[in-house]
Amino acid sequence: MRTRAALVAALLALVLVGCAPDPAEPSPPPAPSATPTLTADPMDPTGIRATGTPVTSGAVTLTVSVPGLVVAVDPDGSARASVPGDVLVAAPEGLTITALSDGTAAVRDGSGAFVAGLTTDPWGTGLVQVGPDVVRLDDAADLWFTSVAVESAVWGEAEGGRSLAVTPSAWARARGQAAQEGLWAQVVALAPEADTPGMKAQLECHELGAPDKATWNLEPWRPDVDAIEMIRERCNP
Repeated sequence: MRTRAALVAALLALVLVGCAPDPAEPSPPPAPSATPTLTADPMDPTGIRATGTPVTSGAVTLTVSVPGLVVAVDPDGSARASVPGDVLVAAPEGLTITALSDGTAAVRDGSGAFVAGLTTDPWGTGLVQVGPDVVRLDDAADLWFTSVAVESAVWGEAEGGRSLAVTPSAWARARGQAAQEGLWAQVVALAPEADTPGMKAQLECHELGAPDKATWNLEPWRPDVDAIEMIRERCNP
């Protein structure tokens, strides 16, 4: 009897074991998360300088975002390049480039002083600001870049007294706000005594009204007059 009871108990145990659920399989390890892809900012001046085409005049080098451009250097040291539309232009490290309201641009140092200028041809294809170090050109155009707005400024004597003979560069003769800023900055740098309102007015009058004149003669002894009178007197009132 005891043997039979033991046998029944053993059989029952085997049945219960056979009916028990299989042990749960371990969960698969979580899939590794994807590493985010870092996309370079196309307007980052550092990236533009690393991959673009340098355009140099004197000691100043701009960089155009299109690699492999052909850059022509004029005898006066200015540089030209034909570019497609939708390009970026970066200033050198430590300098800024500012798009002006007429579509030209001025490159300035840390104190805000003019060091170079950039213009486009045709005039309708102006430069626009996209960052303190970068400007954009939306349409195909020719870039003209220079660090020289004034080739020389020499004091002499004229019929009424001292006269400053200013020889502008070809780039400055083409006019524009960048040229105007560069002309005055470099005249004062070359001839500090010229830093008067009357001399500045004479310079601006020559830039607008006599761009092709060989030299622009500015006289400190001439009166400071309004714009209409200045034009009437052909820039020398």
